[in-house]
Amino acid sequence: MSQVKYGAILSYILIILNTVSGLLVTPYIVDKLGGSAYGVYKTMSSFTASLLVLDIGLGGTLLRYISRYRADKEEEKIPNFISMSLLQAGIISVVVIIATGIIYFFIDNIYRNGLTATEIVKAKQLYVFLCAGIIAHIFENVFNGVITGFNKFMFGNGLKIIRVLARMLTIYIALQYIKDALVIVLLDLFLTIGMLCVEIVYINRVLNVKIKFSRWEHSVFKESFKYSMLIFITTIASQANGNLDNVIIGAVVNARAVTVYSMGLLIFSMFEQLSTSISSVMLPTVTETLKNDDDNLSATKKLILKAGRIQFALLGGALTGFVVLGKTFIKLLLGNGYEDVYIIVLILMLPSLLELCVNVCLSILRAQNRLVFRTMILLLTTVLNIIISLVGTYFWNYYAAAVGTAFSYFFGSVIIMNIYYYKIYKINMIKMYKNIFGKIWICLILSGIACFAATLIVENLLAKMLLGVAAFAVVYLGTLWAFGLKKEEKAQLMKKR
Repeated sequence: MSQVKYGAILSYILIILNTVSGLLVTPYIVDKLGGSAYGVYKTMSSFTASLLVLDIGLGGTLLRYISRYRADKEEEKIPNFISMSLLQAGIISVVVIIATGIIYFFIDNIYRNGLTATEIVKAKQLYVFLCAGIIAHIFENVFNGVITGFNKFMFGNGLKIIRVLARMLTIYIALQYIKDALVIVLLDLFLTIGMLCVEIVYINRVLNVKIKFSRWEHSVFKESFKYSMLIFITTIASQANGNLDNVIIGAVVNARAVTVYSMGLLIFSMFEQLSTSISSVMLPTVTETLKNDDDNLSATKKLILKAGRIQFALLGGALTGFVVLGKTFIKLLLGNGYEDVYIIVLILMLPSLLELCVNVCLSILRAQNRLVFRTMILLLTTVLNIIISLVGTYFWNYYAAAVGTAFSYFFGSVIIMNIYYYKIYKINMIKMYKNIFGKIWICLILSGIACFAATLIVENLLAKMLLGVAAFAVVYLGTLWAFGLKKEEKAQLMKKR
């Protein structure tokens, strides 16, 4: 349990560092490269990210099956399963290389309306090295899945923290001398390869797992492949919702519009990470809980509620704070010309709150291999998102892309999936949300009012931001402790670590 607890703590440290990186490094990159050059970089990174779906969810599959083998006391099967996964990764890498070569010759036609001739030349150069990074990521994802499958969240998240710090430092130094997006791409590639090497050594020396192929287990492969394909389709939906908007905007509008929209996605991704940092370490715990739970899933429901309240306290605070201070924050972070980012972020944040509060439910689906329905819904809503974004962007620019993503997210992940949880697990989601929200929503309203009042005192942007954050933090933490948290939650916080 300590690995889960401290792994979650490191996850939040990672979120803070990623947030700092986004707040400091991204504007720095935009300043050094220029808005249009950064737009080309983001367009191609989003475009090539679509190839990441080809890893067919190997990391998630390893996490799930290693957790199951360990729960069933069948650790001897793990080395062979890892070997089978690495073989699949090798085959996938060959497919990526072939797909990269084919797509390369279509870049000119795809972006002839959105990018200039010079920008297309740079885009093709970036594309080649970005695809090399994808191949490295596929193998890194496999070994990361092994580490998380063994519940070694402290090491896994600690390594990610080191990577973020190294990336911030090297990008800052490198762009001082070479103002080229290719520098960023190459640094990311080398850092991924470095992580891959460290993970291999850790698995071999510390976990003492000797990766050795002994036999091809057809039955295991068949079962895990079905699971991988579901993760694969889920990843397609995730990549479409997270990257295709930039691809569409780059092709239909221009590189500058991609930069504006990317800033909105950057802030929204920070919001999402507040939730996923918890759910990402919950699968082994959920697997064990389900194994020992009764038919009514009472312990699992308590787990959802416990995690949900933590997530709502964090997400609700972030959302409320952004509603009040968002415009000031964006002005300080990006300067003039990025006012639309505020609207884009709110469009994306608001409908996602309900799903992110209970996304531990996804760990239940993964643990029980019940991803088929959710995968089909995600695929359906992704198609809906693409249609809305593709058609709407011609008329309403990036606003249509944001609305398409938000609407499809709310329709599929909130409305339909909550009905599914009720039908399959008999979880009354309305009651669950009521218990999750508790009195925390009152704390949020009072904190928002205090924050807004504080911003009226001063005119200077930085002073307004600092005073607003301070007022929000004091009132929010105070009201949470006074009446927002339950007695057992406060007791848990006061418990000696």
